[in-house]
Amino acid sequence: MNILYLCLGVTLFVFTILDIVKTALSSNGGGMITNQVTRGVWKAFFLTSGKNGRSNLLRYAGPAILVSILFTWIVALWGGLFLVLLYEEGSIVNSKTMASASALEKLYYAGFTLSTLGVGDFIAPGIIWRIVTDVAAFAGLVFITTSITYFVPVLSAVSLQSKLSLYINGMGKTPQQILINSWNGQDFSALFDNASDLCQLLMHHTLHHHSYPVIHYFHNNQPDRSIAPSIALLHEAYQLLANAVPKEAVGNQLMMNMLGTALDAYLDTVKGSFLKNPSPKESAPVPDLQLLEEKGIPLLDKDAVRHTFKVDLQQRRKVMTAILEMDGWSWKDVYQPK
Repeated sequence: MNILYLCLGVTLFVFTILDIVKTALSSNGGGMITNQVTRGVWKAFFLTSGKNGRSNLLRYAGPAILVSILFTWIVALWGGLFLVLLYEEGSIVNSKTMASASALEKLYYAGFTLSTLGVGDFIAPGIIWRIVTDVAAFAGLVFITTSITYFVPVLSAVSLQSKLSLYINGMGKTPQQILINSWNGQDFSALFDNASDLCQLLMHHTLHHHSYPVIHYFHNNQPDRSIAPSIALLHEAYQLLANAVPKEAVGNQLMMNMLGTALDAYLDTVKGSFLKNPSPKESAPVPDLQLLEEKGIPLLDKDAVRHTFKVDLQQRRKVMTAILEMDGWSWKDVYQPK
């Protein structure tokens, strides 16, 4: 039984350290423990909110996830060291009486060792256990500190996410409105004047999404400040330009290619991390072209445009629909914002 405690303790301790390293010190996303905790906490908040993106409750999901991750890491390290100490009855003794510590006292010793508190009322009598204590203390100092500093780049990425949402919605509240606001009677140069900054923001967000997947669960209950409907808004405006407007009227094809590449990278990242098999309940609507027509924007054949959005872009927009739904939104929040 004692050897089982040792094996479980070492496994838990090492596995937790690897999870911290992968999550906080690499650019490859979260570790297994982190991902499970993140999804579990988000699911609890999402179900409690009634899967409603406008719920105030979802605003607290992101901070709750960060606290839960930190708490899980600390408890796992603490539990791992505690199990290792249970391997031998005399691994820890009372510094005054030299009596073997009880299980509860070993739990206390493991906690103050990891926190480097070093009270000294219990000690490790043998050289092997003193080395174990030293290793645990250094690990606690390094990895718990690393865990806390992990919050800084995550919150910075969340701030950029909010900036991107506001930037997109500043161009228009619907995809059609973005095109109308950009149209100067000849082309959409007003849109492309800002496209470079927009592409950079979107690419940075995509890279942050890959490095810190937890930002996906930082939610704003206002559609114009929430990242999912904002990127859906930009995506649909881009698709209207690419598939409903003649190329000669679009203008800057270089910027169109850059924007398309940035959107592709975002969708690939989200699909790879969160949507292995997207199966949304809603179908993406075909954009209404009437308002664009009334504003004198040249358009391609309506039947051809409808076919493109219904058939050619079906899989792509299916992924976009799933992104909206997993954040509590729908296409109404994109095409008919309140």
